[in-house]
Amino acid sequence: MGVQARRTVTDDTSELKEVSWKDVAKHNTAESCWITVDDIAHDLTSWVHKHPGGSELMLTFAGREATHAFNSYHALSIERASEKLRCFRVAKVVDSEFQKYPAEDPFYAELTKDVKNYFAKNKVDPKDWRPGLWRFAVMLAVAAAALSVCWGVVEASWPMQVLAAVVFGWMQALPLLHIMHDCSHGAFSHSPLAWDVVGQGVMDLYAGASMTAWHLQHVVGHHVWTNVFETDPDMPPARQGDPRRLVDKQEWTSMYAYQHIYLPLAYGVLALKVRWTDVTHAWGPEMAGTMRVRKHTAMWKAQWIIVKALWVCWRWLVPLFVFKVPFFWLCTLFLVSDMITGWYLAFNFQVSHVSTEADYPFGHDDRPQDVCEDVWSVSQIKTSVDYSHGSWLMAWMCGALNYQTVHHLYPGISQYQYPAIAPIIRKKCAEHGIKYNHLPTFASAIWGHIAHLANMGRRGEKAHMHMG
Repeated sequence: MGVQARRTVTDDTSELKEVSWKDVAKHNTAESCWITVDDIAHDLTSWVHKHPGGSELMLTFAGREATHAFNSYHALSIERASEKLRCFRVAKVVDSEFQKYPAEDPFYAELTKDVKNYFAKNKVDPKDWRPGLWRFAVMLAVAAAALSVCWGVVEASWPMQVLAAVVFGWMQALPLLHIMHDCSHGAFSHSPLAWDVVGQGVMDLYAGASMTAWHLQHVVGHHVWTNVFETDPDMPPARQGDPRRLVDKQEWTSMYAYQHIYLPLAYGVLALKVRWTDVTHAWGPEMAGTMRVRKHTAMWKAQWIIVKALWVCWRWLVPLFVFKVPFFWLCTLFLVSDMITGWYLAFNFQVSHVSTEADYPFGHDDRPQDVCEDVWSVSQIKTSVDYSHGSWLMAWMCGALNYQTVHHLYPGISQYQYPAIAPIIRKKCAEHGIKYNHLPTFASAIWGHIAHLANMGRRGEKAHMHMG
């Protein structure tokens, strides 16, 4: 099986020198790129620009622990990837920056064998780009129509312009959930060039955000340490000072009694917050929450400035000076669109992990722990919440995030394959007695999220109300 086969090529470490994770962290550039897999540091400097999966994702993990990212992104070709990785071993890493998962994961190896057999038997490309491309074309067409109304190209009343701004906000969010999300995980085709061009085109140029910042928070942090308190960038980073109380370890204050009211309202500013975070990521401190920010080159910063300028040009200067949209009215329509985008994205993200159904590793007691109780794959299942399986409409509306468990186990597989492999995962979970979190509707998923916020807002009460 996959994981076991990979372990056999990394067991002989007796002659390797011992280093700390801090030593590995120094090698975080293309000129010196070390990555830790299974407590072994690998010098991949000579492989960065030869990597079949491109250099961007590899450099995202430069100087970091990447065991479970390596396993999940190479899940369908783990033996071949592991044999290649063996050539680059340089040291044994004796400690860890964050909490660790148990080393062996036989459940994932067994599950991956069944998933791999599905694709081989049905001759399906797990990274088929065609479903994502035609959906993206439809979204762009609707977005262009909405902007033509907002900018006065098509004459319309002010209520119709506001409605068009709402539609554009929706169309600003959908490509991020669909094609950009797949590109960020290397799941849109087998071409790293397509991931970079299309992914950054949508995230950076279309939405005005940053793919690099997204990789750091989402791919490096959230996908590896999902819901792990004080490690997952999507969780509160400390026991005090966060407007959200999501786990028992956080100290309670009176404002949390109302978080089920004020947090959903605040979700609307997510798009604005993300763009500001991009600025601090590029020019600010060396830390982005719990994640270290690698030092950016002058070339990267120049590209960042150019792309941001292009976004400002088409999103602001063109409607102001070409279509003569009044500044105040443009600001109003922009805020309407961005609030819709923020709410749409935030609710889709939050219901998948912040719920009465989800688990929160290291979040409930004060016992000193360095290793998670569950293996990585089981932890992904317990910390994720699915809903509305079998609904093509819901999969369209949320970019298949209603199959969140599938996405976390196999991020490198296109979201359009999730409905087909979800039954395989649910069956394997049933065989092993592992609870697969699934709710019947999006409404029940939202209720699970609001209920968790309300429960954690009550002083001293743990989250409850599991809905099965």
